[in-house]
Amino acid sequence: MDISKLITPSQPCATFPQALYRILGDGHSWIEWNPEGTKIRYNEPERLIRELQALGFKAQDSASLSKNFNDYGFKRLSDARKSRYDPWRSSWTIFAHQCFLRDDHESSNAIQRRRIRRPR
Repeated sequence: MDISKLITPSQPCATFPQALYRILGDGHSWIEWNPEGTKIRYNEPERLIRELQALGFKAQDSASLSKNFNDYGFKRLSDARKSRYDPWRSSWTIFAHQCFLRDDHESSNAIQRRRIRRPR
């Protein structure tokens, strides 16, 4: 394990998963781990975007936020955008990644951005 990739409070976040891990560690009520520590959920996408921007990321809207989750291989398990049409659905958006776990910070450092080759 490369020690330089571990996050300290004063060190900038190099990757999206590292930034998420730091935001989750701050103990906010609008973003949290599930009880098992295998999924994350949030209900204020605008606030998550502001927090990411404060950490040096260029997220501008929910589309760029979704792109970051997708680029790093997170799977969307629920979508709060659909809840406005169905009042019985949750207002939380839930994501999971097999290596993004509450009690295993080192495995989250191994998550790499997927490079997609686009035809020219």
